[in-house]
Amino acid sequence: THDRIEALALSDLIAVMRAGKIIEIGDPKKIYFRSDDKFVADLIGRANLIKGIVSEQQGDHAVFSSEIGSIVALNGQGIATGQDAMLCIRPEFIQLAPEQVTHGHNVFKGKMETLIFIGEAYEGEIRIGETLLTTTIEPTANIGEGDTISIAFDPDHCFLLSA
Repeated sequence: THDRIEALALSDLIAVMRAGKIIEIGDPKKIYFRSDDKFVADLIGRANLIKGIVSEQQGDHAVFSSEIGSIVALNGQGIATGQDAMLCIRPEFIQLAPEQVTHGHNVFKGKMETLIFIGEAYEGEIRIGETLLTTTIEPTANIGEGDTISIAFDPDHCFLLSA
């Protein structure tokens, strides 16, 4: 199927093909949450992909230095310190940070560029420097376009891919 919702809902195992070749096989949760390939990560669901370099290892996680700052993320591929990588974070895992939290790993200030109400949520774009991140926000959030907001990424919900 070419329908990602159908593939995720009905499959025990998914094989993703590109140019006639299988590039990744895994169960739906693995493919969605911890893909091994940036093409697959972006294809199977909306993904924010951020370029950077692995600067430190922390067990199953790594510190990732990017254009928006330092991010702690899962490093399931074991990308070595000093290597280029891509960070993948799904829009639904970008959370509004509490107002009192203003700095630290995985907390960033940005500007709400666009905000569209779709009923069960807002879909929006947040600009941090030159980076534009797509996000999904609770429908009860008191946010407007142009607002400066703080966002946070859970280290267990963002992962590194080979660049």
